[in-house]
Amino acid sequence: MFSLLIADDEALEREGLELMIRHILPDTFIFLHAENGRKAIQITEEQRPDFIFMDIKMPGIQGLEAVRQISAKFPSIKIVMITAHDYFSYAKEGLALGVRDYLLKPARREEVLDVLKLLIAEKEEEKRLRNEQLELQEKLSQLVPLAENELSLMLMLESVQEMELSQLAGLLNLRWYKGYAAVLSFARHSKKEWEDFQLVKREIYEAVKHFTKPNLSCLAGPIVGHQMALFIPLPPGRPGYSQRVISLDWGERIRGFVEERFQISLSVGIGSVREGWDGMSRSYREAVRVCSDDNELLSVRHYDDITQSSGQTIISLDDEKKLLDALLRHNKQETAERFGSLYTILEETESSSFATLRGEVIGLLLFLCRGIQSSDGAELITSLSALEDSETLRTRAMSWLDSFIDGLKEEREQSRSHVMQRALLYIDKKYKEDISMEQSAEYVNLSPHYFSKLFKQHAGETFIDYVTRLRINEAKRLIMEERLSLKEICYEVGYKDPNYFSRVFKKATSMTPSEYRQHIERQSPC
Repeated sequence: MFSLLIADDEALEREGLELMIRHILPDTFIFLHAENGRKAIQITEEQRPDFIFMDIKMPGIQGLEAVRQISAKFPSIKIVMITAHDYFSYAKEGLALGVRDYLLKPARREEVLDVLKLLIAEKEEEKRLRNEQLELQEKLSQLVPLAENELSLMLMLESVQEMELSQLAGLLNLRWYKGYAAVLSFARHSKKEWEDFQLVKREIYEAVKHFTKPNLSCLAGPIVGHQMALFIPLPPGRPGYSQRVISLDWGERIRGFVEERFQISLSVGIGSVREGWDGMSRSYREAVRVCSDDNELLSVRHYDDITQSSGQTIISLDDEKKLLDALLRHNKQETAERFGSLYTILEETESSSFATLRGEVIGLLLFLCRGIQSSDGAELITSLSALEDSETLRTRAMSWLDSFIDGLKEEREQSRSHVMQRALLYIDKKYKEDISMEQSAEYVNLSPHYFSKLFKQHAGETFIDYVTRLRINEAKRLIMEERLSLKEICYEVGYKDPNYFSRVFKKATSMTPSEYRQHIERQSPC
């Protein structure tokens, strides 16, 4: 039901209008009455009616003034003015205040019914739209955690695709320019400690989110293995060194919160401040590198502190790119040699901390994962995070590199096979026309030189030999049918010169077309 306030200084007018409406729309309204503008305002504030029928001329606060005050506070209430005179000035002012319609006294039954039907239809449409909006908000509220997890994983696994990332960031209303990553590494020194962590992992995840998000406005990633990542925006105007001190302080707060509440040891690694989403991925790698769960000196470590104290970064970006280049060239020997050299450097640099060495290797392989557009990052983290000795880590990492190269080779072969299948289908369709290798290469979007080499590798013969074989086989079939003359067959299979066709045919079959026809006729039992 709807509520309708009738405001009129004449009781008979109010009661007559109510009686009329009850008769034409029974069981539709709850009626409220006001004898003046002041009372109309008070009832509206207390009862919030859906509709108001307001008389313009009333003692005390006039109808238009009451409309002005009500509309200012409750713009969704639909108001209809009632007047005994058709005053244009009143109408103009009422429209400016948002009055929905006018009724002239004495209001006729049909006019009242039309106005009420219109108001009810509008109210129901507004209600429908509001319900749709609430349903959409509910769906979005369910999607937001999924989008946050997806965006975090993209940054963690370095699979930053600008289009997808922008869509996810837009859904989460994130407009970050600079930021850094922090990695929480939960202790797993013993089997029992690891089992205890698994039991409360979900609870820890939710607790950390509720502790950090209101204070840091951060993006919380899922727990992968024994680590959880936070991506934190940098407030504008804050210098780098000051931010480093603050981030370390927050690292200590988070560590204290987790250890006090769950009695689980925690170490925190913090990456340097970087620009853009790509920079956030690199900051995450830095945080993984310095996140040690068995470091005797510090439980909260900042990448900039580690690099400043050692005087240099552990592995240069140039070294990483050379390793990636060898990987992309599918050179297993060079890949193994370059990785081996880097692993030796890491072992010597982090000889006192296997956890840090493991973090360095995971970070390096994540960089390679992104470079080859692999989706194995999550499995890689889980696989290498479970290892506890250097030799197994080296062996497993090398195994991952081999699988990367094998995957790249297989992907290349599948891609080549797909391209050549398209090319062969095109040639089979067009060989009776004046087709060229250049046209076929353009059709599959390859350069003629590369297409020529790829075609011979795949088909086992050159492009010309393949097209010639198709044409000669078709010519032999048409000759056997005996429907067309040899000249017609020449044109039918794609040749423009019968003499040239005859020479090509003889080269392929050791007979001219006419000799081949005679040979076929001699073999015929008829």
